[in-house]
Amino acid sequence: MFTTAPSNIMSKKPVRNLAEIRGMDLRASGGAAQILRAWGANQVGMPMSATPEALQKGVVQGLFSSLEVMKDFKFAETCKFVTMTDTVIYPFAVVMNMDSWNALPKDVQKVIEDMGTEQAEWTGDYMDNHVKEAISWSKDTHKVEFIELPAEEKAEWDKLLEPIKVQWIEDAKGKGFPAEAIIKDIESL
Repeated sequence: MFTTAPSNIMSKKPVRNLAEIRGMDLRASGGAAQILRAWGANQVGMPMSATPEALQKGVVQGLFSSLEVMKDFKFAETCKFVTMTDTVIYPFAVVMNMDSWNALPKDVQKVIEDMGTEQAEWTGDYMDNHVKEAISWSKDTHKVEFIELPAEEKAEWDKLLEPIKVQWIEDAKGKGFPAEAIIKDIESL
């Protein structure tokens, strides 16, 4: 199992406080809708591949995603501002049909199981380095401004997300998961 890098706001105009994000239409996927709503923005669902044209036509004013897309999709050409919120990560898992798994010899199953940590670490390092490269490229090639929210402002943004976290804990507990331990692990990273 591994995750994306944290999500941040890439936009055509600067977002330095909550007032500036209110009413913005941002391309985002999945659970990000709750977060954007909490901040007063609107989530617009669309494939990442449709986003460059949507930015050019003004359908969206930015996007909420991990930062490697600044280079991979060349969003640095249209999104001259990145507000560092470091929120939302999307987990990924390598999975296999159980019948296919059970058909594998035990020694092959063990090799695959033993690769889990190595694969997750490799992917994490790759993503971290890819994001750093995209940030440098965006700054150097397209003069993108990266905005760090002051601590007091960031605390306001985070406070608005508390009800989402509380609801997630309740839902996870209801399914028998150790919700507080999971949150503690996430927050320690």
